[in-house]
Amino acid sequence: MGVKKGRPYIVYIILGIIATCFIYFILWLIFKDKMPLHEYAFEIANNYDAYAAKAVILIPLLIFVLIFFTFMKPTAAKRFLRLQSSLPTSKIHSVAKGLAEIEGTLIMKEPLTSPVDHEVCIGYYYTIENISKDSDGRLSYTTVHRETQCNDFQVTDDTGTIEVEPDKIEFVLLGETNVSSTNSKRYTETLLKNGQKILLVGYVDSKNGVPFIRKDEHYKVFGITSASGINVWNKYQPLLRSFIFTCSIILLIIIYILTQ
Repeated sequence: MGVKKGRPYIVYIILGIIATCFIYFILWLIFKDKMPLHEYAFEIANNYDAYAAKAVILIPLLIFVLIFFTFMKPTAAKRFLRLQSSLPTSKIHSVAKGLAEIEGTLIMKEPLTSPVDHEVCIGYYYTIENISKDSDGRLSYTTVHRETQCNDFQVTDDTGTIEVEPDKIEFVLLGETNVSSTNSKRYTETLLKNGQKILLVGYVDSKNGVPFIRKDEHYKVFGITSASGINVWNKYQPLLRSFIFTCSIILLIIIYILTQ
């Protein structure tokens, strides 16, 4: 199903920009007019207080913009959450070909063994994280491995049963099932189990007249979540969106006042 390593690119970019500016400043102090952009650096050095006042305003604004674009960056999970909130839940017996949402109970066809607690399951999402400790003893975790494995399964409701081909399926808002740690690593798995109540969004197709669900290549969505968990998300997500929007307006107002 694919293996990928976590890479916080935005963090690396910000640290790279800071490091580049710091190195340039040190070299400018040594070589002065021999450095490129000397005139700009000299202007900033001679008017430090004015530029520092602008930086106090612009740096939080830049951080806000980076966070905003990171938050708005489309992902498979975000597409799933957006679509499931607008799609009607179809009964399996009458589900039409195309993008659809169904809710039902998982039926295992061929079992998998989970990597952490060796439980029998339909599929799992597995992560390995490096554990590091700072000088104050606080732990931090860096994901170095992600893996999703899932065998074919079925979903059933009170009207029928449908096959699911889970290639490139995304586990969304599913809680961790098992966690195991050593001194340097943490191992976490999230499982799909036989009899679990789920909600699934994908593309309904047919093979030899038999319907099945796969990834929707147009909307780039194929996700599964718990039926109870998604109801909680749909209840409180509008409140979260309103809170973020309100905080954004307040921050922009504060920045506007400070620039006057």
